[in-house]
Parts: sequence; structure tokens; C-alpha cells
Amino acid sequence: MSSIRYLLPPFLVLFVVAGACVAQAPQYVAPTQADIALDNYLFFRIRTPAAGYTVAARDTLINQRLIEIFEAGEPGPVTIGDINGKPTIYVNGIKLVTVYPRDAEAAGGGICTQQLARIWAARIGPGLHKVWPGCRFPSALPAQPPAEASDN
Repeated sequence: MSSIRYLLPPFLVLFVVAGACVAQAPQYVAPTQADIALDNYLFFRIRTPAAGYTVAARDTLINQRLIEIFEAGEPGPVTIGDINGKPTIYVNGIKLVTVYPRDAEAAGGGICTQQLARIWAARIGPGLHKVWPGCRFPSALPAQPPAEASDN
């Protein structure tokens, strides 16, 4: 019994310290917004998850679509179509982003999805042409390593 009396306080301190360390462990915090931008030109900002995608997943998807747009050649017309009643922005016929009601709510100012789509499209068109000349995305890694210089 006497050995328990001496060992109990250090174990209690150990449990309290371990509990404090676990409570202070850094937690992943999902981003609450994503800037869709190239070469310091902000096209628009995603502030909400939508269609089962988190803000981070939407950011990744939109950036993949930007790569696809640039791989297709010089950006052409920016148009607004409709997918399931939601305005969708296309560049050269390639889907870039669908604007959801939550996007419009997050933008504030009492605007609707159509208005927000027009605002985003108005920024995308000039922005793509502004960054186009110097913006190149590699579509794939080279099939073979570069040839070594010969000793001839």
C-alpha cells in the first residue's frame, strides 16, 4: 500500500500533462475561402463548399480546369451556360465553374447566382488574356530525359 501512495501522484501528473498535450495538438482547419488567381490576378474567390466539394476541392478542380483551358490554346470567349438551373462559366467551351446559391449568398450584397456569374465572367475574360502570354502549364513530363551532350 505504501508504494502505491508514492507512485500515485507522479502517475496523476503524467495523465494531466498527457491530456493537456493531446488537447493542444494542432488540428487541421479546412480553408474557408480560396482565391482563384494566376500571376497575381484575382479572377474570383470561392467562399463555400458546393455539390459535395469542399472549398479546397473546388479550388483544386477549378485550377485543373484552368490548366485544361490553357492547354487548349489561347483563351477564347467566356460564356455563361446553364447546368441544372445553375449558371456555369465556360472558356473555349470548357467548363470552368458553376455558380451556386451559396456562392451568391457568401458574396453578399443580395445578388443572385446569375449576377455573380456575370461578375466572375467579366473578371475571367480580361484576366485570362492578361496572364496568357507568359502563363504556360506543362501538360505532361517529357517522355525521355534530355539527351546528354556528346564528346564529339
